[in-house]
Amino acid sequence: MPGAREAMGGNDMESESHMLTRFGMPHVSHCVVLAVLLGGFVSSGSAAAPLPLQKARLLVTGARHNRPDKYPGIGDFIGWPGGIDRMPNGDLLMTHSSGYWHSSFAMPRLIEPTLAKNWRADGWPLDFKAPTGGRTMACRSTDGGKTWSKPFTILDHRLDDGAHAVMTLPSGRVICLVGVQASWYGYNQAPKGFKKDIDGLNTKQFVIHSDDNGKTWSQPRGLKSPGNFYERAHGGRPVRLSDGSVLWATYYQVRGRKFLDGAIRRSTDNGMTWPVIARIVRENNSIDEPAIAELKDGRLVLVTRPDGAVFHSRDKGTTWKDSGARIITSGKFKAPQLAVLKDGTLVAFATWRNLRAWISRDGGLTWTKDLPLDIGSYGYPGSYILEQDGSILFPYCASGRAPNALFLLRFRVNKARDGVELMPVVR
Repeated sequence: MPGAREAMGGNDMESESHMLTRFGMPHVSHCVVLAVLLGGFVSSGSAAAPLPLQKARLLVTGARHNRPDKYPGIGDFIGWPGGIDRMPNGDLLMTHSSGYWHSSFAMPRLIEPTLAKNWRADGWPLDFKAPTGGRTMACRSTDGGKTWSKPFTILDHRLDDGAHAVMTLPSGRVICLVGVQASWYGYNQAPKGFKKDIDGLNTKQFVIHSDDNGKTWSQPRGLKSPGNFYERAHGGRPVRLSDGSVLWATYYQVRGRKFLDGAIRRSTDNGMTWPVIARIVRENNSIDEPAIAELKDGRLVLVTRPDGAVFHSRDKGTTWKDSGARIITSGKFKAPQLAVLKDGTLVAFATWRNLRAWISRDGGLTWTKDLPLDIGSYGYPGSYILEQDGSILFPYCASGRAPNALFLLRFRVNKARDGVELMPVVR
């Protein structure tokens, strides 16, 4: 659940909401949607022709399709994708947020007046009645993705909450990483009346787990923030290392510091605790919405918003070095995911203008040009499943504002390792 963008001083969203207006929610049918093979592929040498995505993507839920049952505070923002994973019993579980807008603040809420005026002008319904804001939901498929349940609640914190990644551990435990957003914005510290909420932070991270295939969930466990203003994340998939530990990349803000910093959390106890083992600080830029993966040679690789910077670690995530490589040369690179294929090929997919992918054969030092996946949707991909056949299945969103919808898409890298091929979601 991305928070509304905060520059210290609290009165801008990096023009994100203005950018989002460029991508309206594509028309979606209310009929049952089945995925079929896309007749073609995109390679680095192919023309930028429109993709017949309706033949490949699968609509799971949204404001106008398979909508959640009514609850106090539901609107049309369904929602930010958390992620997808296969449960121990074979079911597919896709987690996501559900609310009324980009951030769905709970009540009572307090937004800095100038910022509130700007947001209202941009269409933000700041008076929307939502006692507990947005909530964390999931959809389940018991038939390999052909059909999906109606969204059901897995966490409704008293403040706005939404899913980040979901991951099945070797023990059979399923973890879901969750962000909780305070009900104030635009101030450099919690206003009076809000100081006891989530340790006085603007955003805090929590973990919940399930030991019965995602049917019931634990109480949320709050994680101590490395920053004194907020800690956030996105759907970036955690990485399980060869030693069995699990690493998760987040980002945080220190009050008074211009740029955001990165944090690496590590769990060695089946997802129960997540101490910070590393902080990544750039002098003149941010570590924002980072994603990590483990390369075949044992090194870790990390990419980050806003510039697609590539970092490496040789000591299991304790220290990091900027490689100097950049995936993009202009614009903003948002919500990346990283996947490593069996032959060591590194795949990044993210929002850059819209939903695109990149391929590296050398651990992230050089990359292909951007390869379109869905140029009509905002993207913001959630955590994924890397299948045995090398295909990648992941959720993403149609827009960054209401009304919204969530799709699934499956793709693979071609044999030449210079392009991507869309595949059926249902196999």
